[in-house]
Amino acid sequence: MALVGGLVLLSLVGVLAESVQRLVWGLDVLLLVACVVDFLRTPSPSRLDVARSVPARAGLTLEFERVVEVRGMIGEGLPLELREEFSDHLEVVARTHEGVMGAAPGDADPTGGPDSCRLGRDGERGGPSRLVRVYRSRRRGMQQVGALRLRLTGPLGLLQRQAMLHGEQQVAIEPALVDLDSILALAASERWQDLGMRRLRRRGGASEFESLRDYVAGDDPRLVDWKAFARKGRPIVREFQEERGQELLLLVDAGRRMGSVTREGRTGGWTKLDHALDSALELAAVALQAGDRVGIAVFDSRLRVYVPPARGRRQFSRLREAVFGELPAGVETDLARALREVSVLHRRRANVIVISDVADPLSIPLQRAALSAGSRRHKLILATLDDPALRHVTEGRWEARPAERAAAFGLEEERRQALKGLRQSGARVLDSAPAESAGTLLRAWLEARRA
Repeated sequence: MALVGGLVLLSLVGVLAESVQRLVWGLDVLLLVACVVDFLRTPSPSRLDVARSVPARAGLTLEFERVVEVRGMIGEGLPLELREEFSDHLEVVARTHEGVMGAAPGDADPTGGPDSCRLGRDGERGGPSRLVRVYRSRRRGMQQVGALRLRLTGPLGLLQRQAMLHGEQQVAIEPALVDLDSILALAASERWQDLGMRRLRRRGGASEFESLRDYVAGDDPRLVDWKAFARKGRPIVREFQEERGQELLLLVDAGRRMGSVTREGRTGGWTKLDHALDSALELAAVALQAGDRVGIAVFDSRLRVYVPPARGRRQFSRLREAVFGELPAGVETDLARALREVSVLHRRRANVIVISDVADPLSIPLQRAALSAGSRRHKLILATLDDPALRHVTEGRWEARPAERAAAFGLEEERRQALKGLRQSGARVLDSAPAESAGTLLRAWLEARRA
């Protein structure tokens, strides 16, 4: 390109000085011939075999890789640039540059910049060149990567040829479930028995063997273990055990107040609803492992999603699939309506955990009445999520102007009085930071299960 600029400057000089005009014309012809040669030696990128792969699922704010493999026996050694269209809610964390993974550029280039390599040199000879880009999503739901623009630079560097490949692939961005593995590991350990798991013994009809004991009058003769009888010389019966499965319904608020965003830690950028769904699904996984029947509902001014309680491994997939794309609405929630609709859909008594926020002061009496009515049918727990930013200001961890501190203390006192009023409903009321809600819910569920 510097050569072209120099020839342009020389052409301007030739306009003024006739003595160099022939030289300029000769160089212009030479440049034109070089461009034609460069064009002929640069294949169209549309002739390349391009395959892109993205994961079907990824967790919210967790990194995932997009891989593009470029194959072809043409253009070996030529520089290739690839630009990609993608959803506004995705951000580029890292990308390849000349086959080396590096950090993504700053905000000056929202596209993440081009991925680049040299054909046939970043992989084995004749094998594919791999272009890897690392994304993460700031929003749940279906996100997509779209059209690819390929640009090949000629061997002389005088021109570039490009092609647009249209196509769209989607990635389901789900709750990250960041603590699920550790919670399930605890639930599967021997310590689980200390956390509230209860077993009932019965004399027949169970499917899980527990122990042998001596026969006593009244035992069912069908439970006699004849091998043990022959070995010990006296009647021995088999004793069984079963887990006491319970009903658990998780009601997740998706109204206006659940759109508040947390801005620190590993979950920075999550809304309260993101935290609520993450905690609800982690608790659901533990309860399903414990043998409970688990269902879930999402509501705002109406019931938006309802999955009836069931047990088994497939139920967790149903729950996750039903709620992963739910986003905060711009309307106020109607807890009373949600509880009424759930009571119609599920008539058996259950442990019901509502994950929500404290309503505005004028709506507290309505929220308390709804909890009181719901508590007459179900064992009801309201888990409210506080505002970490507000708490940081009142605790002095964030600097704020005097007026802002006064407002923060006023809102905190307002919330404290609201929680005090809600506890008069008969329901158990919890209050926790969004990022700590999973542990709070687990403890509350275990205590309800023991009761």
